Amino acid sequence: MISAYSDLILAALATTLVLAGVLLVIATVRAGRLRRRLGAIEKQFETLRADVAASTGIGVRAGERLRRLDQVTVQMGERLGQLELRGEGRPYDQAIALVRRGADADRLISHYGLSRGEADLVALVHGRRLAG
Repeated sequence: MISAYSDLILAALATTLVLAGVLLVIATVRAGRLRRRLGAIEKQFETLRADVAASTGIGVRAGERLRRLDQVTVQMGERLGQLELRGEGRPYDQAIALVRRGADADRLISHYGLSRGEADLVALVHGRRLAG
């Protein structure tokens, strides 16, 4: 009888060991899959991080450029005002009138000898507004 119980206990232990081995193999396979998936997700995350960093850099550079353009526009406006105060404004008055009649910056350059920046500024400030 003791022998029957010991055989039964040995069989139960053997079955438990086989079952534990099968579960260990399944867990190892799943862990490998999860490790590979985690690696792929980490690569995607790094790619996204690099994209965000590049986009941020582009935005910063664009903002700096806009600030410089604003400064130039302000300087050109001040220069235009100074020229008008010194009596050199007559060509500007004529250029403004011409722009209001639809002339472009190239025409101002050829007719009044304005620089590209001056002509663009006059056309921008005094040109016709497009209906939006």
